[in-house]
Amino acid sequence: MSSHSISEFAPIALFVFNRPELTLQTLQHLAKNAEARYSILYVFADGPKANFTTTQMARFQQVRNIIQDPVWAHQFKEVHIIASETNKGLASSIIAGVTEVINKHGRIIVLEDDLKVSPYFLQYMNEALTLYASEEKVLAVHGYVYPVYRLGLDKNLFPQASSYSSFFIRDPGCWGWGTWKRAWQLFDHDAEKLYHQILQQGLKREFNFWGGYPYTRLLRLQIAGKIDSWAVCWRAVAYLHQMLTLHPAISLVSHEGNVPDATHTYFEEQDPYQTEVSDRPIHIEKIPIENNERVERLFGEYLRKYSGMSISSKIKRRLKRLFR
Repeated sequence: MSSHSISEFAPIALFVFNRPELTLQTLQHLAKNAEARYSILYVFADGPKANFTTTQMARFQQVRNIIQDPVWAHQFKEVHIIASETNKGLASSIIAGVTEVINKHGRIIVLEDDLKVSPYFLQYMNEALTLYASEEKVLAVHGYVYPVYRLGLDKNLFPQASSYSSFFIRDPGCWGWGTWKRAWQLFDHDAEKLYHQILQQGLKREFNFWGGYPYTRLLRLQIAGKIDSWAVCWRAVAYLHQMLTLHPAISLVSHEGNVPDATHTYFEEQDPYQTEVSDRPIHIEKIPIENNERVERLFGEYLRKYSGMSISSKIKRRLKRLFR
């Protein structure tokens, strides 16, 4: 399948806030995709927080100036800016924005302001969204892959099997993803209900990437109101409905948000989620819609080692705080 044979390209929803350098980088890399000129871009800009400092307010205004630059109108088919005057928060912004766009177009590609995409990201996403549109067992398509090559593995998870240039796992991800209206209708933001269902169905260990990351703890924090995450709920929906997400064998997205003012975790050393992106197209074809547990466990192993969840990592962090 060729992306240029697709009659209608999925609209892109980009969510931004107050990180001008990252916002500009995301837009520039996205515009390098040949499919950008055929794609409608919706930019959802959240409003300022009441306690913003002068510096934060200046950065916020820089973002507004960047997204309103007329240059983007020449890079995309259409550009629509939805700028909020009040601060909704990332979760509320994404849930409302995705729902609005997907109700209008039936499918969507979603990005945040701290992602760098490959020039072949949109090709892969559009071809996959077209190929698997009617497959009820497929929840989403994702462009990001953890840099498991740091574990000493090949950068291509399936180097000897060209027909397996993609794979399915239950994790829907949140860094460069796409879905359809039929799947997004299953989204549920009731963390307490989702948490109890995960436990009742005996999915805790699998949901936690086989012990690699404490996603059930994130659900508890969501219930307690200590975090506001849409992504952990989306992940729970995938596991509870036994639905799968397609991923490329080589990442088409890199996380670039490891900066001091990051909304979530900031790593003083290398960002474990930053990775190299593919410099060539990823071939798309129908593959068996089956969960690749080997890759799920591999991702769990990577997260356990590199995301600060291992015992040694926790000890190092505590020592740093003690002697700071």
